[in-house]
Amino acid sequence: MSRALLAVALAASTAAAADFDPSRAAWRHRRAVAVPPSDGFAALDLPPELRARSRSDLRDLRLLAADGAEVPFVVDRLAEREASRSWAGTLTDTAQEPVGPADETAGTSRWTVDLGAAHEIDTVELEVREQDFAKRVGVEGSADGRDWTRLASDAPVFDRPWQGRVRHTQIALESAAIVRYLRLTARDHRRSAPITLTGVRAAWTRRAPGETWSRPVTVAPVDRAKGVTRYRLEVEGLPVEALDIEAEDRAFSRRVVLREVSGPTERVRADGWTYRVSLPEEALAGQRLRVALSSPPEGGVLILEVHDGDSPPLRGLRVAASGAATRLLFAASSAPVVLYYGNDVTRAAHYDLAALHGRIATSGRLAAASLGAEAANPAYQKPAPLPIGILRGAAVDVSRWRAERPLEVADATDLYVVALAPGDLARLRADLGDLRVVDDAGRQVPYILEPAAVEARVALRADKARTDPRLTRHRLEVPELPGRATVPLEGLVLQLEETFFDRPARVRAAGDEKRARRLWTGRLERRPADGGVAPEPIRLTWPPERARDLELEIENGDNAPLVLSSAEALVRVPRLTFQAGAGAYRLLLGNAEAAAPQYDLASLRREVLAYSAVPATLGASRANPAFRGFAGDLLGDAPPTLLLWGTLLATVAALLWLTMRVLRQPPAAGPPDPGADGDHADAAK
Repeated sequence: MSRALLAVALAASTAAAADFDPSRAAWRHRRAVAVPPSDGFAALDLPPELRARSRSDLRDLRLLAADGAEVPFVVDRLAEREASRSWAGTLTDTAQEPVGPADETAGTSRWTVDLGAAHEIDTVELEVREQDFAKRVGVEGSADGRDWTRLASDAPVFDRPWQGRVRHTQIALESAAIVRYLRLTARDHRRSAPITLTGVRAAWTRRAPGETWSRPVTVAPVDRAKGVTRYRLEVEGLPVEALDIEAEDRAFSRRVVLREVSGPTERVRADGWTYRVSLPEEALAGQRLRVALSSPPEGGVLILEVHDGDSPPLRGLRVAASGAATRLLFAASSAPVVLYYGNDVTRAAHYDLAALHGRIATSGRLAAASLGAEAANPAYQKPAPLPIGILRGAAVDVSRWRAERPLEVADATDLYVVALAPGDLARLRADLGDLRVVDDAGRQVPYILEPAAVEARVALRADKARTDPRLTRHRLEVPELPGRATVPLEGLVLQLEETFFDRPARVRAAGDEKRARRLWTGRLERRPADGGVAPEPIRLTWPPERARDLELEIENGDNAPLVLSSAEALVRVPRLTFQAGAGAYRLLLGNAEAAAPQYDLASLRREVLAYSAVPATLGASRANPAFRGFAGDLLGDAPPTLLLWGTLLATVAALLWLTMRVLRQPPAAGPPDPGADGDHADAAK
């Protein structure tokens, strides 16, 4: 798009934004968006400064079209992805040859390695027995063991104790090559004794390049004690994913720890080693200056600890923050578009477009949208808390619920949200009518229920039930379900080791083959990935069906059986939103007699769900210590086979009792015999 057209589009978008401001009064900032004419999709790059003014998960971003309607979008993170395979080699020959006069003790060490088959490789990792060495290693490759090609010249390999041990034994080849044999050569002399190789591993790594941003960080010294120098970093809310450490020292090795302090809470965000090593004896050099964060900062004070030991602090320490680039993908339109952001209470938008994320991101036909300057929303008003008081419902007899989970909330009165776990559904009725939130007095806490709000995954135990040349059957078990409980499964996520296959398959609920419910029938397909990207898992879906075990059947035809690496079940779990203040709360689960609750709060469902609630924390599920079971509960818990045998035994016992009662009764007396009475009379005379 030309600059003139861009300026016109941004001006039109800015003018349209003024009409939207009152309806978006909860958003602090907006930017005009210019979209080039296109009949496909557009990509809008989000600078890290914009992300710093948004929620960390970008839930508050909204795109508005010219008529004020929201434009659906998906968030696409351009992180670098990597796929790697490696092979261990066998040392087939080790030789040391002298070079020059014997009194110089100079020579060459040479090793030959067999990878077992030809592989495409781009790195070689050496396993060296010794410590404190420095070598330059040459690498040659061959497909047949006769014709050799140079793959790397004078690659640095070393191990040195330096504020901890710095070990650098990986060799990056100058270019990828297909070889079976490797020949490694190293020079030896008085200052560099021979080394012993105990193993060699070759690897092939292919990366799908991503895009990153980088910004310098303000570094302010804080203090120094016990060999540790502490600095405060000012990242200005940037979504930091890694730190790059630089210094004027030509050689250094330091452990660095990044801590985030928020009031009394302290979290370690990064812990690793950075080094830049220059070895004068062989003029070898190597460096690792980047430290990855385990998770982005959440607004606390960032303290960088540099462990200097007995060394002086690094001179001219410089730090840069970086992270993966992020963009919005949406349907392109020539009409003005406005991006709003900076809303502390809104919930994330859910668009159907999310299901097409992968297809859109890899389409290769994305028009480049442009952002205008940031402007404050003149109509901005901080959203007020929901105008409701602390609501409490009627008390319940907590002894009728089988299980409970502690529920932790902050001390402040606020709106809270919590998602249940898949295992909770095994304890609840299908209608979820026996779910309660209660306070420490047993009074109900009214809630808004979203029955299937969050997709959760459950790792399954996988066993091969049967394998023959043409059919493989896997039994997939949901772990740790109580009794005969089931959960509403609605899909599988399968990771298979093979990169290419196309086979018929079936999924059914485990049980008798003739009576088992078939849940899914189709084909498992995977095509070779482009660019070396790791293959995505196979995802199978079906309408929710309560089960505890599944059977996966794969027809192999004349192919070798597929190798199942992992299997996860898909379960959509409910989410509760409720208002609470300081106090003790718990979740009650499992009561066959409970009626579904009815709360006045249901009339505010739209308002409650539009407010960004504070996440609450659920403790581990446990049996309710106050539960009192009745006879009917015992019968309900009994397995079907036990009930059947119990019924049969009771019937047999009843028949035996009746039989014994009949046998023990004396015979009934008959009518008097006249003849017998006469005989007795004669005898008396």
